[in-house]
Amino acid sequence: MPKPLAVQLYTFRDPERFGGAGLGLDPATLEALAAIGYLGVETVDVPGGDAVLARRTLGDLGLAVTSAHTWASIDDLEAFDRAASAVADLGARTIIKSGSGFEAVWRVEAFANRLNDAARIAARYGLRLAYHNHDVEMRPLDGVAVYRRMLERLDPAVVFQVDIFWVAVGGAVPAEVIEELGPRVISLHLKDGSTLPSTAAGGETFVNVPVGDGVVEVGAAVAAAETQPSVEWLIVEFDHVDGSPIDAVRRSYDNLTSRGFGRGRGS
Repeated sequence: MPKPLAVQLYTFRDPERFGGAGLGLDPATLEALAAIGYLGVETVDVPGGDAVLARRTLGDLGLAVTSAHTWASIDDLEAFDRAASAVADLGARTIIKSGSGFEAVWRVEAFANRLNDAARIAARYGLRLAYHNHDVEMRPLDGVAVYRRMLERLDPAVVFQVDIFWVAVGGAVPAEVIEELGPRVISLHLKDGSTLPSTAAGGETFVNVPVGDGVVEVGAAVAAAETQPSVEWLIVEFDHVDGSPIDAVRRSYDNLTSRGFGRGRGS
């Protein structure tokens, strides 16, 4: 059976409406996602800041909380502890971090050690810690890809969310990375583009297109994920969209379900 489909709410960030990137609770948007057929959402921390209200709103719409990214820095473990507590109250099972600044091997190793510390804090709240890649993790550092250097240091408790768009930008093949990470992959971020930027860093302008309309090998990545029982969700995300985000996630849903790449309500 195809994996269930969700949307990362960062897609709908709008400071004028929400007061900050991905931090708002917008019932109209959530209702639209449920009507399209999505089964869940991924948040950035707690939408609107009130875990009880957010959990009730999502539950009333039948939208699961797949996981939550957090802005809290793992350099400040007290702040991360507070974020993990709030994410647990929201009802998520997984809290997710990304990283940067991997210019030297020692930096990668130090970051991996901090992820291990954060994973232990997350576990106190019944959460897993997942790492979300961008393109830099795919690139070689002294002849070894950064994500492989991270794997050498990370505890088994730290799992992975593979962003297939950024894997491709980094020059790797998403399906191969998923196969290599195997049972440590718990979800995918599905996004696409008509062209690929050179990197996630540096502020280069780019626009995502509906998943399945661009150059990323979505089908192969999903096929690799289907061989891993550990993969729980396929999560559509747009960093930048030309036009209506709702139209973009609707087109992505139609592409994915019609091709048997994912399932939603009634599919």
